[in-house]
Amino acid sequence: MTFEENGEIKARPQAPPDPFAHRPPQPKVEIEYKARKEALNTTPKDSSSPQTAKIEEESLPSATPKLPKSSEPKESRSTLPIPPDPPAPAPEPAPPAQDDKSPSRYHGNEEEKTIPVPTKIETREIACFECGDTHQANVRANSSQCRSCGRFISMENREIKDAISSCIQTRGDVHIYKKGIVHSAPIQCKNLIVEGDFTGDAECSGDLILRRNGKITGKVTCKRLFVEKRAKIEFINSVVMDECTIDGLVTGHLACRGLLALKKKATLTGNIKVGRLTVADGAKHTGQIQMGGF
Repeated sequence: MTFEENGEIKARPQAPPDPFAHRPPQPKVEIEYKARKEALNTTPKDSSSPQTAKIEEESLPSATPKLPKSSEPKESRSTLPIPPDPPAPAPEPAPPAQDDKSPSRYHGNEEEKTIPVPTKIETREIACFECGDTHQANVRANSSQCRSCGRFISMENREIKDAISSCIQTRGDVHIYKKGIVHSAPIQCKNLIVEGDFTGDAECSGDLILRRNGKITGKVTCKRLFVEKRAKIEFINSVVMDECTIDGLVTGHLACRGLLALKKKATLTGNIKVGRLTVADGAKHTGQIQMGGF
């Protein structure tokens, strides 16, 4: 506090705290400043003297470092020989005269430009089980549809290795193995191969091949009938086919529109109605023969 002459009392301003009060006292360092020495006044001398050139070289730093002088003699820089100009290429011979039929090498081969022809799809004719209408179908297809009645037509191949009693309708092949049994069940297919027991009706648009002994009580209709060696077959009902080849033992009445061939070991018992007949040496037939009349 301070008291003025007029009796006023004023507050003395408080000094701000020293930020360096917490530091210990530092020792005083005296720095001596000396005047810069003036450069010596030297009179210009002839730069051609060797002493002056030596002083200048020592006082001035060289821009490029000096390399040690080698005692080896300096080699003369060798110059590479200039290669001669390559010889001018020989002119190409004129192309031989081409015929109008031969392809030109400048316009390309006409055969390479031809568009490949798509491969033709193999088809076969199949008939509908319902209306009998025929149409072409892909040989690799598993099924088709009738164009007239719209019925589904199976084209799958069937293999029978056990006993079944249901009818089979397919335009594919049916194979009855030795352990296969088909009793009183009709079969409609393309090709039928019988190695087991079969006693039902058979309607084949292709071949009927019989390889085992048996009795067939149903009606048989096929395009070609083959009875192989050592097979003994008895037909109870009539058998109708376009062609027939017998090399085993057959009993029954046959009607063949085309050629009926009896091989060496064939034995046929029954009446036959044929368009043509061939009998090999050693074949036997017992019964009546009617030629034509279909």
